[in-house]
Amino acid sequence: MIELLILFVLNRRETTLYGIRKEIIEQFGTFTVPSIGTLHPALKRLLKENAVTLFEKISDGGKKFCYYSITKKGLDVFRDMFLNAQSDNPSLFYTQLQARFATLGLLPVPDRKAFLTESAKKINLFEIQIKEKLNDEYMEFDEFQRMLLYKTLDDLNSLNEYIKNIKAKYAG
Repeated sequence: MIELLILFVLNRRETTLYGIRKEIIEQFGTFTVPSIGTLHPALKRLLKENAVTLFEKISDGGKKFCYYSITKKGLDVFRDMFLNAQSDNPSLFYTQLQARFATLGLLPVPDRKAFLTESAKKINLFEIQIKEKLNDEYMEFDEFQRMLLYKTLDDLNSLNEYIKNIKAKYAG
């Protein structure tokens, strides 16, 4: 999902690897703080896909700077990555959902609507699974596990409300 964040940043302006990292941390640091070691391979993959371009500038002092920018194909790559099937693993789904919500504005309105509808369905499925576990008389949870399951239900409910608000306000 780091590629989504990279493409989102580069859609705003061309910048260096360190500029990309700084921008991601400033905008999305509440849920991810990528290292250079994470960003560099992601940028290489995006370069290979022709989603970004690289050009070098030499400063007056002779220092080389590498600048990245998004290509037209990069917007298609972003869309394809964004709309890729969402994970069935609840913890991965939640992390991926954060990256998608954070970059939703780059997606065309019809795709936003489809994404929001699909996300709400997936959230509802996770809610049903948790409720079934809580109501299963053969499942034994200690108080901490039970509290965590209820907390997760609250989080999923909040996500659904968030989606309803986005649909009402921004999806068009």
